[in-house]
Amino acid sequence: MKKYFISLFCIAAFCACTDQVNELSTQPDESQSKTINQAPLDQVTAQKKFAKVLSKAASNSLDVRKFLKNEAVAQFDNDYDIFYPLVKNKIVCDNQSFRNVLLSYCEDENELNQIEQSVPLLNIMIPDLSLFWDFNAEKWNVDDKEVSVICRNDESNTLYEDGEDIGKMTAGDIPDFPCLVVKNNERMKVSSVNTRSGEASYEFISDAFDGSKRKPQTRHYEEDIYLQPTENLEAYVDSSEVMSSVGAAWREFKNVPNAFQRDYIYYGITKANKPGTLNRYIREKLYRFRIAANAYNTIHDSTQDPTLQDTQKNKGYLTNGEIVQKIWTEGKFEFVFKSYISGENSKDAMETKLTFSVDPRDVFSLEKIHLKHKNSTAFRQSKNFYTVNTDNLKSKWIYPKSIDKNANDMVFTLPWDLYGKSLSIFMFVEERDNGQIITQEKTVVSEFVNKADFSIEGSGSIGKVSLSAKLGYGFSHTKTVSNKATIQTTVESDPLGTLYFQYNDPIIRDEINGTYKLYNVSSGSVVATLLPVDSSK
Repeated sequence: MKKYFISLFCIAAFCACTDQVNELSTQPDESQSKTINQAPLDQVTAQKKFAKVLSKAASNSLDVRKFLKNEAVAQFDNDYDIFYPLVKNKIVCDNQSFRNVLLSYCEDENELNQIEQSVPLLNIMIPDLSLFWDFNAEKWNVDDKEVSVICRNDESNTLYEDGEDIGKMTAGDIPDFPCLVVKNNERMKVSSVNTRSGEASYEFISDAFDGSKRKPQTRHYEEDIYLQPTENLEAYVDSSEVMSSVGAAWREFKNVPNAFQRDYIYYGITKANKPGTLNRYIREKLYRFRIAANAYNTIHDSTQDPTLQDTQKNKGYLTNGEIVQKIWTEGKFEFVFKSYISGENSKDAMETKLTFSVDPRDVFSLEKIHLKHKNSTAFRQSKNFYTVNTDNLKSKWIYPKSIDKNANDMVFTLPWDLYGKSLSIFMFVEERDNGQIITQEKTVVSEFVNKADFSIEGSGSIGKVSLSAKLGYGFSHTKTVSNKATIQTTVESDPLGTLYFQYNDPIIRDEINGTYKLYNVSSGSVVATLLPVDSSK
């Protein structure tokens, strides 16, 4: 069957809901007693291996397709999920469990054992694509043996059918053919592990996901539905997100008073406090930013910006994914960052502008939405009303590289040469709307280091550019200079405040198991993180 795609958004956003209850079976499978402990795989590799095996079983067995459909429609976690640990021992046909059927398509039993050990929350989802074409768990025609499998966390978006790699989905596309998604189940967690058998017990992260506790649909009722998880804004980032010299600077200076991490990164100065020469390839980039949830009421203009709205559905319920799509009107927010760094002898600060157009779903999550269900009568269909409360908006980190992976304008500074440039970088941030252009003049008060902290003599040069050598970490004292910044904006644009970055700000604040807590700067309405990068790479 030829495969086609509808270009809309990433398959990672697929989700679905129905209103039936699943009976969970926990009967042990004797074949699992032969499990051989092996080194675990990374989760993406394990999921891809499982996807290949699952695609063989789904392509070759009508009974497997029926089994998957029935389990998904049962919606044990209020979504079209098939949680592998809870269904693997259920009978598919001829007294064969789902696990045994999958084993018959494995190269050997250890392959499945290793997958199970590596992905304890292994899950199969049937995406609800009914917004785009006639497919979801309930509408799946299982007589059609052509069904593909994809892994949510596979960045290459490889499609598997009957165990074969049949191509890759372009990021942002949606398939218009039956497709299964292998992923982790975000609604379940491991509650305990039997130390003898290695078998895990599971529980719901929240009762809101327990399908057995769904409200009956035979009466009027109201409830809050937990719609989207809230991002942990204080989460540490993986060390791979920062260049190696940043991590080295943290380790070198974390216990050294008055030492600045950027002295190590820009000048190569260590705690031995010997002079260092400026690395002119180092720049600063806007690594991430987020907009405070309470700023929504300030920035949204119903005539120009995406706006939250209530929605409803007659005769049936909307899935979480459908709700998220419908509660936002069309359009994107346009965030403009205007950065200024001054020279000591210049009257005007140099401007660099970064502009980002961001989907509202990437700016905010909605933790919950209010559902009001009206039962059907002899004169009308049942109706479900979904009401939005902006108090339930939550902020999300926005990563410029995820908006445009080819964007080079995230890097916005020249080398931070303290011999001639300010210690300070100012960022004026706004949500831009079209309208009459106006010019504003603002004063920025910058700090400059004492020239006695530098030695040009003997530091060499590149071409005609002299390299200033810094005598050691820190600096003796500073002086302040006022500069003018001329800013163009529009009457309708919404200011989000000023971000004030200092050379002597830390970059890394803490480290746990190879992950870092980064330093952020806030204006109240916007929070941002800068990271040094090597522009030569």
